[in-house]
Amino acid sequence: MKKLLPLMAAFLLAANAGAQTATVPAAPAPPQPLSLQEAVRIALEKNPTLKAADAYAQAVQQGITAAKSFRYPRVDFAEGFTRGNNPVYVFGTLLTQRQFTASNFALSFLNTPPPLDNFRTAFTATMPLYDAGQTSRAVREAKLQAQSAEKGKGRTGQEVVFQVIQAYLNELLAKESLRVAQSAVDMTKSDLNRAQARQESGLAVPSDLLSAQVQLAQAEEDLLRGQNAVELAQATLNVAMGFEEDAPTAIEENLTELSFQAGALGERQAKALATRPDYVQSLLGKQQADNGTHIARAEFLPKVNLFSSWEADNQTFTSRGGNNWAMGVTLNFNLFDGGAKTARLRESKARDVQAQALASQMASAVRLQVREAYLNLSTAQERLEAVKGGKAQAAESLRILQNRYEAGLATITDLLRAETAKVKADKNALNAIFDYRLSYAALELATGELSPNSPAINQ
Repeated sequence: MKKLLPLMAAFLLAANAGAQTATVPAAPAPPQPLSLQEAVRIALEKNPTLKAADAYAQAVQQGITAAKSFRYPRVDFAEGFTRGNNPVYVFGTLLTQRQFTASNFALSFLNTPPPLDNFRTAFTATMPLYDAGQTSRAVREAKLQAQSAEKGKGRTGQEVVFQVIQAYLNELLAKESLRVAQSAVDMTKSDLNRAQARQESGLAVPSDLLSAQVQLAQAEEDLLRGQNAVELAQATLNVAMGFEEDAPTAIEENLTELSFQAGALGERQAKALATRPDYVQSLLGKQQADNGTHIARAEFLPKVNLFSSWEADNQTFTSRGGNNWAMGVTLNFNLFDGGAKTARLRESKARDVQAQALASQMASAVRLQVREAYLNLSTAQERLEAVKGGKAQAAESLRILQNRYEAGLATITDLLRAETAKVKADKNALNAIFDYRLSYAALELATGELSPNSPAINQ
């Protein structure tokens, strides 16, 4: 028994350790590296704004079927029950039920009939034979609305793609800026150690150490801001893709310089007027207004309809009574409506003029937006070339001043100023790359060419 006790204790300890191991949750898998192409693909699937635009386009598409339905017969079924002793009701209902007899001609019955039940089953059908083209115009209106909704969905998709590009580049910029801020902290710490060593050896004054400490405090503050900027940029990208803001995502690229072809301004403007979805929407609005004028004019013309009906009238729900049918043609022509049709026609003509003016205004706005985006891209490209030289010069200046400070030929103020200039030049270079890449995406958004296959995404 004494020999079994250690074995049992060891078994219990092993079982308890296994149970504890089994209850420890597995560590979450690290986020997969996210490319810009993948971020755009996810956004086009999950972004709520685009989902709403797609749902609206599908809803409007059903209006075409609804408008076409007026070309076909309309068949209705009705089942009703009535009970009463109104003499006229009783007399007429007995006739329709085929239950009228000679005794029903008695004056006492005609004047004070007993209550009568009637179960009425009816089928009715109507079909337009001529409606002055209103149904055809309604179908055209529905098709124009569906086309407009599709164009709106296309424009929303382009805006979502641009938002993802902007958020993705912004996160790249934030991470690169954070690395620059960390480098600035490391450089300043080295300067602080160097100044302290020179002071201890009698080669520097205490003010050198104080200046380095002030510079370090500022660099550490910039580092904290950079860390916050990275977290905010990641949350912004998540929201743009349609994720929760704290979703574990990680981008895989660096903010590298790319090269784009801007093309000619005139060609870009012509492309925008030919393909930009929201401008095409304004042209469809003009067509809708013109179609509305034709619909308003058709109200002045007569309408011809075919109708037919069949009904059965019974005293109980299960008994057999009488049935009858009727069919015919109706001609409807309004002679006076207080001027409502004339007012609607004038309204439609005014809306036609309004739509024409809005389309013209939209064309001017599109051309101006393309010009602005084109000039911004040119400026960003020139700025990118300019900051390259400034970055190299700042780095060389810092190297020289570090050597001179080591040799006692420069002050700590000169060195810290050069480091500040180096950090600023690095940030300027990053901002220039960011502006250049985003400016090209903005140009493609202005021309209506931005898509998942855009050079702004696939390089």
